Amino acid sequence: MSKVSCEIIKDMLPLYYDDVCSDDSKKMVEEHLVECHSCKTELDRLKVEFKLPKEEIEKIRKDSNVIKKISSFWNRSKVKSFAKGVIISVILVSLISFGYYYLFHLNTVNVPTNVVEISQVSQLSDGKIFYHAELTDGYALNEIAYDMDDNGNFYMTPLRPIIKKKAQPPYGLENGYDFFDIEDQEMNRDGAEIKALYYGTPEDNILIWKKGMDLPQASEEIENMFHFE
Repeated sequence: MSKVSCEIIKDMLPLYYDDVCSDDSKKMVEEHLVECHSCKTELDRLKVEFKLPKEEIEKIRKDSNVIKKISSFWNRSKVKSFAKGVIISVILVSLISFGYYYLFHLNTVNVPTNVVEISQVSQLSDGKIFYHAELTDGYALNEIAYDMDDNGNFYMTPLRPIIKKKAQPPYGLENGYDFFDIEDQEMNRDGAEIKALYYGTPEDNILIWKKGMDLPQASEEIENMFHFE
């Protein structure tokens, strides 16, 4: 048999590898491979090329599963992070809002009596006690709290938030006339007798009226101002 060229053998190697060539062709290829290192190397290369895809596919499949797991974990982490971010943001906004309200609007600070002037204390014809209260520090007054102890001492406590605001005309509680009805049962729900009236707190106060105290009668102008039919 004449010697077969390497080009012919290399063309037949894929058929030989897949075992689809005739027995004579197979024998011819095998005889050639015994003596030809180049063609044998080419056959080995075919074996590697045909095996690699299966191995690579399996590897890619595994890698794909890993990537999917990582992606799923990342997505869950992003959802958790987003949820945490929303919760933290809500908490921060709530704290900031509460802090703002507490500092600027919640009346928690007692106004000291050293900036309070009580004047024109008198008594109206119907028994109500009239007075003028003015805060001299130039800041607004937001609220007056009412309280009474067991001894019949009634306290009108001026309150402000921590951050004070400048008083602006027309002035309100920080500079104005007012009256107090010592017979008003709504001021004391227990129905006890009011024996003294103070502007301030039990620790820091100005006495306006006390039982047995003689007060001047209010002027006609004041009577007309607070006269109710």
